[in-house]
Amino acid sequence: MKKKLLWLIQAGISEIIEEKPTLKSLQPSQKNTAIPATYQAEITALQATTLDELNNLKNNFSQCPLHKTATHTLMGQGVTTPSIMCIVCAPNAESDKTGIAFSGDSGALLNRMLKAIGLDRTSNTYCTYLSPWRAPGNRKLTDTEIAMIKPFLDKEIELIKPKILLLFGAELSKALLNIDTLSKARHIWHTYKNIPTRVSLSLDTIKTTTQRQQAWEDLQEVQKKLS
Repeated sequence: MKKKLLWLIQAGISEIIEEKPTLKSLQPSQKNTAIPATYQAEITALQATTLDELNNLKNNFSQCPLHKTATHTLMGQGVTTPSIMCIVCAPNAESDKTGIAFSGDSGALLNRMLKAIGLDRTSNTYCTYLSPWRAPGNRKLTDTEIAMIKPFLDKEIELIKPKILLLFGAELSKALLNIDTLSKARHIWHTYKNIPTRVSLSLDTIKTTTQRQQAWEDLQEVQKKLS
């Protein structure tokens, strides 16, 4: 699919007629309609060759409805040659309000968790979001929304090239690994984009002693893998 989309870009094609591009739909004599947003997202993300380019393309991708409802577009933070890439589903209310990524209680918790295994965003870690925009009311992302924003995350992973991916929450497990429950996703290593991948609890749900212990177990496995 990526090769086909790249060919469309190189050929100067910006519109198609059908849901999926075909030779028939690319005939110049026919009347065109706009590319569906999911395809447009893939085409747009493929154009980025650097992280700055990707962030600029993401910031201007207004086809996603979340872009219109969020206050800020939040980008990844940290070193660009990291040992580990942490992925959170979406910004919290405070980050959306202030425009500061990974702020508030959940951001502070993430910092403490990383520090506990010798990691931080200033030396060896990169943290980002599946969605750079907060969903209204902090609701779950829809399948359509995920399809529109996932190409940007995939490109970000490709550019960053982390040694390990750490996903926080069931939504990310479902979106990237197609595993819909944490009980199935945790305790084992997965592979995403040929990168060892571990799943832990959503930062917003780590409140009780039991949940903190579970998160600590996940972090210890990451630490062992890095060693």
